[in-house]
Amino acid sequence: MSELSTTLESRFEFHKRLLITSSAVALSTCLCVSGGASAADSDHPTVWIEFGGQFEQIATSQDAFEPPFSANQPSMLPIIPGDTQIAPAALQKPLDSSFGFEGKISIEPEGSDWMFSAGIRYGRSNGAKHIHNQTAPKSFDFRNGPYQKYLPLPASYGKFADAVTHKDESHTILDFQAGKDVGLGIFGRHGQAIINVGLRFAQFHSDTQLALSSGPNPFGYKYLGTAIKFPQFRPFTYRGKLEASRSFTGFGPSASWGASTLLIGKADEAEFRFDWGAHVALLFGRQKANVQLQTSEYSKPLPSQGGSGLIHQVYQTGAKHPRSRSVVVPNIGGLAGVSLKFPNAKVSLGYRADFFFGAMDGGIDTHRSETIGFFGPFATLSIGLGG
Repeated sequence: MSELSTTLESRFEFHKRLLITSSAVALSTCLCVSGGASAADSDHPTVWIEFGGQFEQIATSQDAFEPPFSANQPSMLPIIPGDTQIAPAALQKPLDSSFGFEGKISIEPEGSDWMFSAGIRYGRSNGAKHIHNQTAPKSFDFRNGPYQKYLPLPASYGKFADAVTHKDESHTILDFQAGKDVGLGIFGRHGQAIINVGLRFAQFHSDTQLALSSGPNPFGYKYLGTAIKFPQFRPFTYRGKLEASRSFTGFGPSASWGASTLLIGKADEAEFRFDWGAHVALLFGRQKANVQLQTSEYSKPLPSQGGSGLIHQVYQTGAKHPRSRSVVVPNIGGLAGVSLKFPNAKVSLGYRADFFFGAMDGGIDTHRSETIGFFGPFATLSIGLGG
């Protein structure tokens, strides 16, 4: 099994290197063509460098780890007075937003309506939370007989529940494309429509760590018949732990269509344009998930109860679920926005959406494919060189 896994990973590494090498050669060739043609007179730049940023909402889901000691009382303080339980599922929801940057270089050779481009989009987010719920210390009492007065005893520790979680997410998308202007006057004399074909590379990664501890009944009573009860000092503490790492890496063919139409302005001065487009891709890659779980219980019985008075472990259970599989991920997306274009510069604002179907393994004990999507506003600045 290990030999097969090594072979598959080596093959994927070879394909990735081949993609990077071929893309670099193609881009170098385009630069040479552009450089040779730049000597001629031109009324537009031959190289455009674009950079910008985006705020993206993240749409995805994952199974939640809920240890047995938290299943009976999932409500959260202070909904039920005195209840210290924390809902683990609410703490394990994937991050829902990220900030990132993007960059792109485009080559438009002189005397040609072809365009060659290479672009990158990167986003990352992380978050941490610590919740501690605890009731006030309680004074226990002792009674002897149904009509005797209660005699207070020293206060004990209160009930408690504690949760610490940390989440991290990152995504990278690379595009290498060749496009041709096929406007054909569809959007008027100053309209533009470009069809692009090429390759898309995508890599997604997420980590989740969760640590739970609960003392739902640190001290209690022991009854002798119906009339006598006395405190039983035997606290119990429960602990649960989750570590989950999930990823997808893949690449494949892509195609896109981008259009732009003039709203107001002049080509040799400034133009205000409406831009929109759509793209599709089919990514071949590997989906991985490595999930580790652990649940334990600790107790501290007194010598009078047959114990040593020291904390000892009552039980501990754990499981590891490493998974890896080859997947084919369809990808669709689109954008719409406006731009202010000058002869050698352009500022763009817009909204973009990108969805990768079945890219992530969101399961815990077993595999479960989950779609991941990114959507939100973006802003870019483009600078034209040459010409």
